[in-house]
Amino acid sequence: MSTYIVMAPPDFDTLAGDPGKSDRLLFVPDGFSFLAFIFSPIWLLVQRMWLVFLGYLAVTLLIELLALGIDDRITGIATFFVSLAFGFEAQALRRWSLERKGWRVAGIVDGDSLAEAELRFLHKEAGHLNTLADTPAPPPPARPSRTAIVPRIGSERVIGLTLGPETRR
Repeated sequence: MSTYIVMAPPDFDTLAGDPGKSDRLLFVPDGFSFLAFIFSPIWLLVQRMWLVFLGYLAVTLLIELLALGIDDRITGIATFFVSLAFGFEAQALRRWSLERKGWRVAGIVDGDSLAEAELRFLHKEAGHLNTLADTPAPPPPARPSRTAIVPRIGSERVIGLTLGPETRR
């Protein structure tokens, strides 16, 4: 099962009233991104993550400059590990970019696929909205009675495990 973070655009308020608004939600998977690992610069440009793209270029340029005086195999290994680390962090950087643009986290949902995660989230939200609409306001709390409760056996008062003092002789 995969975990998806549901992101809502800045002008999104709620799903109540218009189910067509659900098309504007973005389900960002949490985990390794194989496409970001293999095609890092292209993936960044497609996702329109300009600041992250500039940071990625700076890191790869720094690795290339440091590798000028070192063996080419070490450069390849360093580039592989940068791509691997980027593959693991790509979706988190995508959420960060969306949050910078004003998007907010609307929820977290699990699912075997994106379609199942969408169905689970929307079903949960629809159930939440229905319970809010169908639930009547709770009644005001009842006032406690002012009379003290006195335990009795027959006509005798009970104090602790014994009968009251009036029965002692």
